[in-house]
Amino acid sequence: MANLQIVTTPTRDWLAERARTCSERMLVGSPYVNKAIIDLTDMVSKEVSRTLVTRTDLRDFAVGSSSLDTLCTLVKDGIAVHSLSNLHAKIYVFDDSSALVTSANATVSGMRHNLECGLGTEDSGVIKELACSLMSGLGTGLSPQEMSHKELEALYAPLEEIKVSLPRPLHRSVKKSAESVVEATFSIDDKDRLVKRFSGWKRLTLEGVVSMSEDGFNMDDLLGVCAPIAARRYPGNYHVREKLRQQLQLLRNLGLVEFVTPGHYKRTMS
Repeated sequence: MANLQIVTTPTRDWLAERARTCSERMLVGSPYVNKAIIDLTDMVSKEVSRTLVTRTDLRDFAVGSSSLDTLCTLVKDGIAVHSLSNLHAKIYVFDDSSALVTSANATVSGMRHNLECGLGTEDSGVIKELACSLMSGLGTGLSPQEMSHKELEALYAPLEEIKVSLPRPLHRSVKKSAESVVEATFSIDDKDRLVKRFSGWKRLTLEGVVSMSEDGFNMDDLLGVCAPIAARRYPGNYHVREKLRQQLQLLRNLGLVEFVTPGHYKRTMS
């Protein structure tokens, strides 16, 4: 217990003190982010390894819970951005010397205004284990997927389709909270337009997903729809099932597919 410290609002003060002396690595896990994480990473030397694990759910961006602009800015500044679906933990690691597990997101509200509470530690063993757990998916067995600047920029087009499909009352309510949450399922006015905002295998896979029953589907169902299309578009590819499975993971990160049970999936769009 001697190595634990209670950290309350404003969380930024505790984080800033550690960021300014960080010399080897900075690792942050936060579902929602905005300019506050840019301010924090700017306190760390560019020679230090800086990594963010976050959500890239298009619904979060659509309602302002998180900022796609912020992620693009971070990547351009040399920060590695990794996507982890369903992330809810908030973790901050500085070298092997200090770490914080807290309720505070890497947002202005989370770091400065909301009443947050967390536990900080200087136990190097715990810190290493915590960092390893975050980068290995927090027990899911699926490591967070790194996103390039090109991949993040490609999300702006489908994001616009989701924004126009959200009900107006939802947009008004967003002003009350910077960390609003969209329901697990949502309605898309024109699914074909959304599909066309993607390219390559992601587009092919989403074409199949939107044709699936709202009750759910399995890989064989999806393969039955997508295999003939893949044969025409990618005649030299003989690993269609593997490609579809890979793309389903990416679509889950974007909030367009839900993994219900192993091997069973559900589209989030009605």
